[in-house]
Amino acid sequence: MNSSEPIFDVAHFKKWKESSMERHDNYNFESKIDYILDRTPSEKESSYLLEVFLFIPENLQINRESYSKEQFFLDLNNRIRFKTPQMTIQGLLDEDNKLSPIHVVLKKLKEIEYGEISHETHIRIEREIRLLACIVKASLRDQFTFILTFYQKLKEQGNFASVISNYLDDIVKLESKMSFLRETFSISQISYNLREALNYADEYISLQIKTWIAKSLIALEKQIDNDIRNKMIKIIEREQDFRKSINSQLILEEHSENETFTYHESILKKYVQGVLYLEKKKKDPKSRSLEFLYSFAAGIAMFFSLFLTVLLLAAYDVNSIPFIILAIVIYIFKDRLKDIFRGYSQKAVGLVFPDQRVDIVDNFYQKTIGESREKVRFIEWGDIPDEILRVRRSSNKSPLEEAGKPEVVISYLQKITLLNEKIDEIHTRKKDLSNIIRFNIQDFLKYADDPIQHELLWNDKTAEVEEVPISKVYHLNIVLKLSSYKGKNIKRLFFKKFRVVLDQKGIKRIEEPDILL
Repeated sequence: MNSSEPIFDVAHFKKWKESSMERHDNYNFESKIDYILDRTPSEKESSYLLEVFLFIPENLQINRESYSKEQFFLDLNNRIRFKTPQMTIQGLLDEDNKLSPIHVVLKKLKEIEYGEISHETHIRIEREIRLLACIVKASLRDQFTFILTFYQKLKEQGNFASVISNYLDDIVKLESKMSFLRETFSISQISYNLREALNYADEYISLQIKTWIAKSLIALEKQIDNDIRNKMIKIIEREQDFRKSINSQLILEEHSENETFTYHESILKKYVQGVLYLEKKKKDPKSRSLEFLYSFAAGIAMFFSLFLTVLLLAAYDVNSIPFIILAIVIYIFKDRLKDIFRGYSQKAVGLVFPDQRVDIVDNFYQKTIGESREKVRFIEWGDIPDEILRVRRSSNKSPLEEAGKPEVVISYLQKITLLNEKIDEIHTRKKDLSNIIRFNIQDFLKYADDPIQHELLWNDKTAEVEEVPISKVYHLNIVLKLSSYKGKNIKRLFFKKFRVVLDQKGIKRIEEPDILL
């Protein structure tokens, strides 16, 4: 898209609800992009183009000379995973639900009991155990978030107590089912690794139950009656007692730094959620073309070198001084010509091919289910698409504001193509994907000023001039545009704008300004 293309119709302008951005730590922010597969039978592929425009304050001195493509991709951490399948706790416990991981695990254990032992069966059981923990976490998060968000409305309808009480009953039933799974695993002829897999998932689920009930207890303590409060406390105590009984490291201690807690929690989280992540197999999209063009450049240089040498032989004696001098010049010319051709080859390949290309692979089935192509470049202000500029300028308080804060712009493009048929063929629950993009801004802060500066203030109460501290911050504005395609035609268009507030010490906060057009 270029600046000559028509600006999008404001009447059809949409906010991109599927995306989010948050501060991960001092130097990293993270954006989560959801990709929904096209369910139309005729559509074999779902294609998405993500365009990210980073508007960087010019005084941070980020430019083509100081910040290379290679450095950008080192700062970028891009992970692709399946979205957690949506399933309620009731759905998980339903014995007739063939999609429930509990149902699948018990079925596979029966197969082992009947002698159908295979490596694939063990791998499938482990995957289902990990998936169970992921689904429980998502269900707890969604249900308690709903209760906390719509508490007032539920109370007005008169069914708040029954909603939360029924959900707590479901959690108690889940506790019983996990106890049943522990007993079943203890008597089954399975490997030690499978038993450990259940232990990890069990601890993770126990921690999630405690965490979400404790959060809700704090938020609702004044609104709930004693019966519900006691029911919540009993579940929390039961989960803590369970973890103590198995000598879990997920036990918090008073007057302690609780290092083992955070370390073990991180291990459990990565293990459990790893079942959703897809492997990325990198391919070099430029190497073969560059090899061909480099060979061609060497051939052209050699041709001119030989051609000039033949002319030189016809004009001068081999042992003459002019011949020797001109032969050296021809040799230098050949090398320079080869370097010039190599430079043009790199630019030509850079324009045609992406900077990075990866195949998206389902590790369990070892099948490629999609492809990602990425490209990054600095762009001039005049080359920024009009629609992106309108979104960027939408939160400016004055038309003169732009001149007072010159910016350098990096454009990052990522095209993802998902193979619908391949995904439908091997998955019944895991369909849609999430793209988690984490970016490190530490390189942006090399030339940042001190975070605290001072300004003079006239205090009319004390009739004195005082020195007051002021924070020196920078605004990294980010505009995201997501296009989904049907063939070559744009089917949906979404926009989002974020502002990362930085100082010399790192990220202070992330804001989402309103887009007013």
